[in-house]
Amino acid sequence: MFKSKLMFLILIISITGIGILHSAGCSTESHKTESGVQLSKTADEAPEFVWERFHGNPIFPAEPGTWRESQTANPDLLLIGDVYFMYFRGQQGGHDRIGLATIPKDKFDGYTWEIHPDPIIDVGGPGTWDERHALDPAAIIVDGTIYLYYTGVSPLADRAICLAVSEDGYNFRKYEDNPVIIGGAPEVVYRDGIFYRYFWKEVPGKDGFQIHYATSDDGFRYTEPSYSLAVPVGSEGTWDSFTVETQRIFKEGDLYYMVYCGSDRHKDYPFYAGLATSRDLIHWDKYADNPIFSRGEEGEWDEGAIWFTTVEKIDGIYYMWYEGYGGGTARTEAYGSYLIEGKSQVGMATMKAPYFYFQPENRSSSDED
Repeated sequence: MFKSKLMFLILIISITGIGILHSAGCSTESHKTESGVQLSKTADEAPEFVWERFHGNPIFPAEPGTWRESQTANPDLLLIGDVYFMYFRGQQGGHDRIGLATIPKDKFDGYTWEIHPDPIIDVGGPGTWDERHALDPAAIIVDGTIYLYYTGVSPLADRAICLAVSEDGYNFRKYEDNPVIIGGAPEVVYRDGIFYRYFWKEVPGKDGFQIHYATSDDGFRYTEPSYSLAVPVGSEGTWDSFTVETQRIFKEGDLYYMVYCGSDRHKDYPFYAGLATSRDLIHWDKYADNPIFSRGEEGEWDEGAIWFTTVEKIDGIYYMWYEGYGGGTARTEAYGSYLIEGKSQVGMATMKAPYFYFQPENRSSSDED
């Protein structure tokens, strides 16, 4: 009798111990966003999808006495030959201009850039579509020509997408028939002889933005389809229910990944970045476990908002360059303490992962072409 009870007691302890060990192995760092969205998962579910911010952020700081003395923003990466080009916005004297940083491919580390001393696209003269600001660069190289789309701001339009072209990536000439379309925050992809350009437009009857697209066979003249909505705002109560904007797209395998920013409360002050995927560049599916990235912690340089989350996989590592806003009352007020204590600057984060959120055999996307 005693032996039977002892064996039963040992069995109970063993089972309990296994349960304790299993629970300890499922450690989690999950927390909910300000919208109640679960931002991270248990280590067992997806331990590889962890973004690490660069300890030396921001990598393009605002620097007194330069064309970027007030702030930096809107990064966009382009590989031209053996050199990485990073186009981005700087502000001086109340005007936004587009500048450039470069790094040779064989010396690439993500953060050691040579920032060129002068902007490569300046504001236009009186009466032009970019006489106040030139910002939001989006560049692509096709048949040896660099097409750089950007947002122009002027009395003619709050936002109008303009174009400049170049053969070397440094010296640009503006398209004489600008703008190419009315809208803001462009992104461009070239596929099978067609330019796909994405941009924001206001949500009908509301104040937020949604992502639309237009196509062109020459990069200059674009046609917007009758139904041009590519990525709509989310349903009521979701993290991106008020606005979706500042999309960046990259391709891996046969899948296109759009990393975009969104908000459930502000028109142009997003706290989070999410993911959508497509195979045809027209039909996009939002990732079920969005968002994938967020603004920084309180007190950090990017504590207020984030935009233009630009992702590229280089040497097995996913790099993300992005605009972050922080300082002063940035945490609690949209554009708080603007250009006093608050400002935008460009930073970087990295992620080591075998794939970008979708296993190749289980990718969620639209139908094949």
